[in-house]
Amino acid sequence: MNKHTVVTYTAAGRSVTFFAHPDSVVWVTAITGASANEVTVSESQGAGQVGSSISAVSVQPRNLTIDGVIRADLEQNRRGLLGCVLPGVQGRLTVTQNGESWYIDGVPTRTPDVSDGSTVQQFQFVLHCPYPYWRSTADGSTQIAGLVKRFQFPCSLAGNWYISQYSTNLFAAVENTGTAATEFDVEFTAVTAVTNPEMFHVERGSFLRLHTVLQAGESITVSTVYGRKGAVLRRADGTEENAFRWLDVESDLNLQMDPGANTIRCTADENREGLRVRVILPKGVLAGL
Repeated sequence: MNKHTVVTYTAAGRSVTFFAHPDSVVWVTAITGASANEVTVSESQGAGQVGSSISAVSVQPRNLTIDGVIRADLEQNRRGLLGCVLPGVQGRLTVTQNGESWYIDGVPTRTPDVSDGSTVQQFQFVLHCPYPYWRSTADGSTQIAGLVKRFQFPCSLAGNWYISQYSTNLFAAVENTGTAATEFDVEFTAVTAVTNPEMFHVERGSFLRLHTVLQAGESITVSTVYGRKGAVLRRADGTEENAFRWLDVESDLNLQMDPGANTIRCTADENREGLRVRVILPKGVLAGL
């Protein structure tokens, strides 16, 4: 952290803001555990084998310890901190520095322990984060099939020009500017009836495919995000229902977007031109901050 770093904790509609500068009213002195990842490696060993073979690698949840000092308005800021970092209530820690903001979700395993004092009060709390990576608050969602915006400033109105235009490319790039692979949602929307839409990740050789006819105005969102993996159908009237039964059995619900450019192909068995596809994900994901 540098002196311009701002840390915000938000939970249950409340928030408290800390600054990394020692002259600030509520000063964060340290965030322990923000950079390192704990990794569990499973191994197997055959008879007569020298050494072992790695069978699985698993990145473990992250624990963050936030230390700080309250320097003024002690009673007000103490109550604000205790009223925001609550037991059993999941919150979000956001760190803003160098023009970028990154967040991580977690639940307190230790709520703020605030010392007594008439001039300054020290505090510490611990946050357990099941998903250990930091995600950008910036939106990295990409339209990979459908209308693409063409109008922008500065512009020239001479000759033929378009406000938007349907993408005829079979392939599109989805950019992950972070350092770790990220889960995502993909939204298939039908402008006119579309049969069996599919999204294929070229580099990974994996796909998400639906076996159904999407009627005009309907959409299906497929999620690879842990905790909500599956598919949801939204009908034209706004009602929703589980669409898991239409997922191809070989669809990869563990599919992720790798750091850098990911080449995506979208298609359908009938009427690809009526299909709109959007990949929804943060701009980037960092293994450590």
